[in-house]
Amino acid sequence: MNRWKASGSHLLLSIVVIGGIALSAFLLWYPYALYRVAGLDRILLVMLGIDLTAGPLLTLILYRKGKWGLKFDLTVIALCQLAFLAYGLHTLWVARPVFLVGTPDTFTLVFASEISDDDLAQGPRPEWRRLSWTGPVLVGTRMPDDHEQRREIIEEFMAGGAGIERSPKYYLDFDDVAPDMLRTAAQPLTEDRRVPDADIRATKRTRDQLRTVPIVSRRGEGRMLVDATNGRPVRVSTHD
Repeated sequence: MNRWKASGSHLLLSIVVIGGIALSAFLLWYPYALYRVAGLDRILLVMLGIDLTAGPLLTLILYRKGKWGLKFDLTVIALCQLAFLAYGLHTLWVARPVFLVGTPDTFTLVFASEISDDDLAQGPRPEWRRLSWTGPVLVGTRMPDDHEQRREIIEEFMAGGAGIERSPKYYLDFDDVAPDMLRTAAQPLTEDRRVPDADIRATKRTRDQLRTVPIVSRRGEGRMLVDATNGRPVRVSTHD
């Protein structure tokens, strides 16, 4: 085997591994096409770039059939690539979405790295006191009616707090918030021309069965297509 074949085999193996990781992440952690506002493409591109540099390219440079110490060189390359892959997987893990928070005005996608252990421990339900391993948990929240509580929340945020969307102690059932969202923020598709037809077709619903609500994260923004009857998310749509 010459260096080109060795490097090509290494490249193919790397693509299979990274592709499997990407597919698993897409299917498990990013329902509703949430990857569009989560910056997942940038993370995966960094992982792919590093692994291609650390693995196949080094194999191409160092591989020579019959070379003394070739086994040692290939072992070092494999260990370096595994180290970079482990770092990439850790980055992907801490950047995974754990809550999809609906308010009367918008959806917010919240990542694992954005919620502190102290804030997490104050969630009123057990499932809101842990960071999901299997995709974002759909919850709701809203500013309380009590003026004193509203003042405390604003002061906490101004002092560097996480904000109501990233504070599980303020979480509610999404169904408690959905009617307000449909009434105040949701727009008919006839009024929101920014949604491509391809995204509508992907929902397997008609325009009359859908509404759009803004969705934001600290890495992107778009429009969430929601069911017109219950406000539940269906698919993220982005536009240029």
